[in-house]
Amino acid sequence: MLQNKILRYALIYGSIAAVICIAVALIQYYGLEKSPFGRYKLPAFGINIIFVIVATWVYRANNLGVLSFTEGFSIGFMTNLVAAIITGLVFFIFVQFVDKPFGNNHAIMFWVQENIKGIEKIKEVHIKDFGLQEYQLLLKQAQEIPSAGYVLLDEIIKKQLCIVGITIVSVILRRHTFTVL
Repeated sequence: MLQNKILRYALIYGSIAAVICIAVALIQYYGLEKSPFGRYKLPAFGINIIFVIVATWVYRANNLGVLSFTEGFSIGFMTNLVAAIITGLVFFIFVQFVDKPFGNNHAIMFWVQENIKGIEKIKEVHIKDFGLQEYQLLLKQAQEIPSAGYVLLDEIIKKQLCIVGITIVSVILRRHTFTVL
C-alpha cells in the first residue's frame, strides 16, 4: 500500500512538473528563440525541485505529519524521475518528428550554436590553461550535432543532478512518531 501511495504522488506531481517544463521549453523556443536544451534548461531544474518539495510535503500532510527519510527520498526521486522521463520523451518526439522534418532541426542547431558561442567566449583562458589543441578538440565536440536520442538521455541524466536537492528536502521534511514506553 505504501509503495502505491508513493508512486501515486510521484506520478501526479512528476507529470505536472513535466507539463510545466515542456511549456517553459516551448516558450523559450518559440517565444524567445532560445534552445530549450543545454544551459537554458536551468528553469527545469527549479521546477522539478519545487514539485519534489510539493509532493513530499503533501505526502507528509496526508500521512498524519509523519515522513521518514526513506519515504521522502523515494517520493522526491520518483517525482523527479517521472518528470525527467516525460519531458525527455516529449523532447525526443519533438526533435525527431516535429522539428526535424519541418525545421531542419532548428532547436538542435540553436543548441549547437549556443555551445560554440560559449566556448568561443572562453577561448583565451582555455588556450592559456590547457593549450590550443585542447581548445580545438573542445570546439570540434561542440560542433557535433546531437541526435534525438541524445536529447532524451541528456534530459534524464542531467535532471538526476536534482538528487542533491531531493536529499536536502527529505532531511528537512522528515518527521517521526515517538512512543513513550
